[in-house]
Amino acid sequence: MSTFPVFDSCTVFGPWPGRSTDLSLEVLLKVMHSNNIARSLATASSGIFYDFRQGNSETLAAAKAHPQQLYPVGTLDPRAYPACLEEAEKRASEGFRLFRFFPSFQKWPINCAPFREVVRTCDELKVPIAVQVENPGECTELADLVAFTEAPLLLAGVRPQHLGEALAVMKSDPKFYLETTYLQGYSTFETVRDVIPNGAERIVFASFSPLRYLSAALGPIVTSKLSEDEKALVLGGNLKRLLSN
Repeated sequence: MSTFPVFDSCTVFGPWPGRSTDLSLEVLLKVMHSNNIARSLATASSGIFYDFRQGNSETLAAAKAHPQQLYPVGTLDPRAYPACLEEAEKRASEGFRLFRFFPSFQKWPINCAPFREVVRTCDELKVPIAVQVENPGECTELADLVAFTEAPLLLAGVRPQHLGEALAVMKSDPKFYLETTYLQGYSTFETVRDVIPNGAERIVFASFSPLRYLSAALGPIVTSKLSEDEKALVLGGNLKRLLSN
């Protein structure tokens, strides 16, 4: 579908509660190949729903088995404090390129002391983070909590009805980036480009494949009115820059 070598910032593999769909690593790799995805940042679902340390070990094993296709992305669970701090340091030393947080799935509040401390640790390690912000007010709450950090932070799971809040947060601090997973509305990406300073450089393609259809995530970007150079940034250039910092 895309003429660009695409980098996908959010993919998963493994069992998913309540879903019978095959989300195996093999399926992820097949979907990547059929959609011209050059690299995916992958996370084992067991790290989200069961034990984050076990999930990170599974993620690392998958990345080592497929080094040309996958980058390992760790999960950290602030409920397991202070073990989450030790896990961050361990996985950063092993080459994890990003840490993801899933407060909505794991049912913990963004405004909590353990999360603030683990974010501080990630910032000191200079590892970017992505935080699930699916509900109204969460982008604002997150921005207040992480005002002291410098490392890039990806706003993950933003719904179209909360885009305005995300844009306001992005205008307040250049460290914030926007993942595209659920943003499929007309002129969405043109709006981000026009409203945010260097807006096209702060959008990062994310599919949540194979849980979500990868082609459906690619389509709105490919058919948008962004320039070809801007599409290349969104579909890979921005993420590659973030990972190289």
